[in-house]
Amino acid sequence: MTVHLRSVVTAALACVLSGAITVAAAQSSAALPGAGARLASLATSSSKSDSLEDIEITLPSVTVSGAPRSFQVISIPVPEAFSRVMKLEIEVVPRGEFVVLGARTRTLPVSVRSRVGITIGIPANALAGRVIAAEARFSSPASATLVVPIEIDVSLVRQIVLRRGSAAINAQAGSDMILPFEIVNSGNARETVQAQLDLPSGWASRELHQAPIVLGPGEIVKRRVRLAIPALSSTGSSFVRIDLRGRDSVLGSETATIEVFNSSSVGRQAGPLVTTAVSHAADENGQPNSLFTLSAVGALYDSVRIDARMSQGSAKGGAASNAFARLGTFQSSASVVLSAPSGQLSLGNTGTSFSDLTGLYPYGQGGLLHVQNSNWGFTGLGALSLATIGSTERKPMFGLRGTRRFGEAQLSTSITHLADAGLSPRRLDAFGVGAAVPSIFGSTLKAEVAERRFQDGSGVGWSSEIVRTNANNSEQLRVSHAPGGSDAFARATNEVVANVSERLNSRATVSASAWRTTDATSVFSGLKANGYSLRPQYAIGGGTTIAVEMRSYLFDATSRPGSSSAGGAFGSREQQLGISTSSYIRQYYLNTAAYLGNVTRTVTPVGQPMLSNRTPRNYWTTNAGWSGVGGVLELQTRIEQTRDAGGFVNQQSMIGVRGEQVVLPWFGGIRGEGELQRLNGFGGENSATMRMGLAIPLINGFALKVDAERNSIFRSVSGRVPWIFGARFEHSRTVPMLRTPGTSGYVYQDLNGNQRRDPGEPGVAGAMVRRGSETSVADASGKYRVSGDQTRPVTIDEASLPDGWTPSGSTSGDLSVTLSTSAEVELIVAPRSGISAVQVDLSKAHVIARDSAGREWGAKMTGPTTATFEALPVGNYKLEFDLSELSEPLVPRAPVPLLVVSGKDSKSITITLDPRPIRMWNGSGAKSGTQK
Repeated sequence: MTVHLRSVVTAALACVLSGAITVAAAQSSAALPGAGARLASLATSSSKSDSLEDIEITLPSVTVSGAPRSFQVISIPVPEAFSRVMKLEIEVVPRGEFVVLGARTRTLPVSVRSRVGITIGIPANALAGRVIAAEARFSSPASATLVVPIEIDVSLVRQIVLRRGSAAINAQAGSDMILPFEIVNSGNARETVQAQLDLPSGWASRELHQAPIVLGPGEIVKRRVRLAIPALSSTGSSFVRIDLRGRDSVLGSETATIEVFNSSSVGRQAGPLVTTAVSHAADENGQPNSLFTLSAVGALYDSVRIDARMSQGSAKGGAASNAFARLGTFQSSASVVLSAPSGQLSLGNTGTSFSDLTGLYPYGQGGLLHVQNSNWGFTGLGALSLATIGSTERKPMFGLRGTRRFGEAQLSTSITHLADAGLSPRRLDAFGVGAAVPSIFGSTLKAEVAERRFQDGSGVGWSSEIVRTNANNSEQLRVSHAPGGSDAFARATNEVVANVSERLNSRATVSASAWRTTDATSVFSGLKANGYSLRPQYAIGGGTTIAVEMRSYLFDATSRPGSSSAGGAFGSREQQLGISTSSYIRQYYLNTAAYLGNVTRTVTPVGQPMLSNRTPRNYWTTNAGWSGVGGVLELQTRIEQTRDAGGFVNQQSMIGVRGEQVVLPWFGGIRGEGELQRLNGFGGENSATMRMGLAIPLINGFALKVDAERNSIFRSVSGRVPWIFGARFEHSRTVPMLRTPGTSGYVYQDLNGNQRRDPGEPGVAGAMVRRGSETSVADASGKYRVSGDQTRPVTIDEASLPDGWTPSGSTSGDLSVTLSTSAEVELIVAPRSGISAVQVDLSKAHVIARDSAGREWGAKMTGPTTATFEALPVGNYKLEFDLSELSEPLVPRAPVPLLVVSGKDSKSITITLDPRPIRMWNGSGAKSGTQK
């Protein structure tokens, strides 16, 4: 009876629920298309099921768009079939690595059953395209579960990262090199890229055709490109750019710096460049002029450089001197300068400055020695003053200066005897002492006092200066008093100078200066000058800056009466306000400036009132052009305006175009120069300049330069403006330097690994050897010589060695390299006596190889029982084992054999591992008497 009643109740509930679902199906079809048909189908078959709660119906999905590493809020409509049920629950089930924020399961009240909001987090590695991120499962007691898929259309992220190797890349001219790089697909879609190389001139890739590279999301692909370097490549840095191109754009780019060494141009062959030249030029009257010049510039030995020059001949007249300058020929006395990091020696025409009080800018013919150490310095000068035009009189000059550092303070002393000849001769005998000490706010305080004796008297001079300088700002204030003034090798008798430069931020800077000087000479009883300038500057961006400048300058002079002049005074004052801009875009530039101002000139004859004339002076100047390895092309313009006392405006204008060292692509290595300039001067005076020239390289270091110019400045005695022609024939050759001090030896192949060179072990040609910043390349026999600090070790650049070879052994003298090869150690676990085999996971075993010098190499477990050394140099190795992390205690069976590596082939040895022995006892507690 009970069973029959239960069946009747179940049937009745099925009928009721079937009718409810049938009605709900029609109502829900509008909210979720397709739901009505599914619910109707369920209604016809529900009577056949014992429980509707076990039935799931999947409704159409809800789709939204989103990017990886973001959160999306999805609004899901509640199925109409559940709008009136008493209890309705929703469960959000995420898929994969998608996450759901908030509670995953919740009950929906009747009042909020229109829509429900869900927040889903999209993982960073989500692939592009549509993917099911989660399911919203609506359920009610005694009802089927309705499932709404949540679909997210993940947006496409294209991100290709190109990484080159972190190690320095070095190569030898005339050989091949390997350029390694990695491509990382950090995006979320499959990418197909093509690697394209931008190589230096003459370089080539050994791969004639590179197949496209296909990368899945998150995939890393390693590539190596073999490049051929021309044999004539010079020593220095070369740049190779790698572009990864997709179908329509460049997805990644990286530039690799390759240090190229040419053994034929490194070492003794990289000595001074000796240039001899013969130049001819005619002056404005057609008279010939000739100059022979000889120069030697470059490394003499080790870190000592030479700069030697001399000339023989004459250049009479301004036109001939100008023509020689266009050809790069200059008339000078013989001079030699030897320079090194620790000092400099000058012979011939030379000069220096000792201090503000003991002599500035003496110049003559003689010798100058300057030696500098971290704690002290020395300067010595011995010379004869230069003879003036029309005179052979020369006067001796000498001076000594020494500096010594004591902690952060520095003391100095100077003694000088300086003199020159001429119409206004100068003379100074001085002895001074000075000091420089740290001061407030990171500044340095400098002071000096000196006894000065000059032509017409003597006195004690003094100077003080405070200066502070850092990467962004600099401030300076200098005050000095030097009796005798400029007639005694000083800038002036009294001087006050202040300079300030401040960087306000990453774009704005401001600089200002002010000065005031007073002086007296044998010609002028009084000289006075003062002025100031202020210049704020702002970087707009993209290589463009704009600046505003205000400046003023005042000069007054009072001359002494003489036999041909009664004396008097004159002066000038100029004030200007202007704006300037400067812009650089790659190899193109544009500079322009405009200034408004006025000039006031005064003249005061003896016994008469001062005469003054004030006129405006405005000008605008612009130059724009292109500058690169192919030369310089520039357009120049300038307009200047002034006004006379009658109010008439005078204007001078200039326009021109010039080219310097311009490569002529149609004529090989020939470079051309040229200039066209038109000047419309004040008062209707016009002039023009036309110039053209060629630099023609010939063979074996010979070259020819020719130049022709017509300039209105140079006129013949008849008033004609002639063409001025010039030619220079030169020969240049690099001569070997003297033997360089340093460390020498051989880079050799240590075939037996004993770290000493034995008979028959060959040298390694082209191996690169380094000591600090100094570099050398081994010759064909493996011999090298490298300079630098003797206390620093000598190392071999592994990138310059053949594949498989690595440095080993000594760090000076003969340097050995050994061939590295792989070696395998097979580990076998022995069974216990009378017991089945021992099962042990050997993945955590550590195998170590130790050579005779105590250096260690670690092996990797590349198989269940195989430990592999990927690169072992030639030699004998003692094996050590760390088995402490294994689940079963094991010990290597003695004796452990040596691992012998002797060549390119891989080596393999077998090591037996024995388990710990165990003892067994019977149940009585007494030992069984045998160990098992």
